[in-house]
Amino acid sequence: MSIEEVQIENLRRIESLQIQPGPRWNWILGANGVGKSTVLEGIHLLATGQSWRRGQRQLIREGSTAYQLRLRYAATGCSAQIAMRRCGEEREMLHDGERLQSAWQLLDILPLQAWHEGNGQFVSGSAEDRRRILDWGLYYTKRNYGTLLRSYRHALKQRNAALRLGQSPRPWNRALAELGEAIQEQRDQHLQAVSQHFGRIWQHSPQGEIPVQFDLYRGWTEDLLGALERDEATDRQWGYTHSGSHRARLQFRVQGRPAAEQLSRGQLRLLGIAFRLAQLAVQRVEGARLPVILIDDFSAELDDAAKAWWIGELDTLATQIFAATTEAIPPMAGAIQFHLAAGRLHKEVRP
Repeated sequence: MSIEEVQIENLRRIESLQIQPGPRWNWILGANGVGKSTVLEGIHLLATGQSWRRGQRQLIREGSTAYQLRLRYAATGCSAQIAMRRCGEEREMLHDGERLQSAWQLLDILPLQAWHEGNGQFVSGSAEDRRRILDWGLYYTKRNYGTLLRSYRHALKQRNAALRLGQSPRPWNRALAELGEAIQEQRDQHLQAVSQHFGRIWQHSPQGEIPVQFDLYRGWTEDLLGALERDEATDRQWGYTHSGSHRARLQFRVQGRPAAEQLSRGQLRLLGIAFRLAQLAVQRVEGARLPVILIDDFSAELDDAAKAWWIGELDTLATQIFAATTEAIPPMAGAIQFHLAAGRLHKEVRP
């Protein structure tokens, strides 16, 4: 699967822009503030329904009333199109002319992995940041995981609503426990598979001599149903559920201590890259579709050796990549460079 064309109108600083990428490496070069990230953001919106940057209202270019995005992609020998329009609080999403009711539907149309300012340092970020990365890998590897996750979130929302209203949460305990246990089982399996690839990938990185371990605290200390029953008084007092899959914590350690306390920002970013590369390796082995990859600010906090290693690892995936950077890139056969300035793109194909 690859993107064949992207059209952006009135998104942030971009008034009108069209890009026709190649099937492998697509570099977007330019000075800071010219809109490189906005090009990637437009693709991200079309594939997920969300921006990684805050402020949905700020997405519409100043002086305009709406933004419009279109993307044509190739899959299984034919082309299809995703379109999105937002005006104020109203948003319309279409897939080949048919209206989509939920952004969840977009996730199943165009698999995407994005590195950006919101998740580039997820290893040292919040537990929610790390949990989101973990669940991303599962969503595209295990076919029923998205359904499990949505069902769990619905049960959790209903249980929390009962707690806030002073009602008994017990009618939701069993459903929440069964879903939570199923989610944990799949998370454990995914991490075991990731660990088999992570060791090789990390060992070949510029920081491969640093011993790294990761593990998962599941979010409760006994069987989940028992934890929900035990916590009922506390949950009633605070109005939310304390135990469950939504409290899971993926933890990275170096010599038994939190990696965030032991490593520099550059090393932490490299560690996060290695973990996500291992997730991609799991997808490839299990026959899942590899995603289109977006990388914002490719060179941030990485030295030349780290950048060369990352390029080499990504190149072996043979998937479509969009990478934004302010720096010159190394010679790469078949790579396409898009130079962005004053809202215009100049395309250059490397022989």
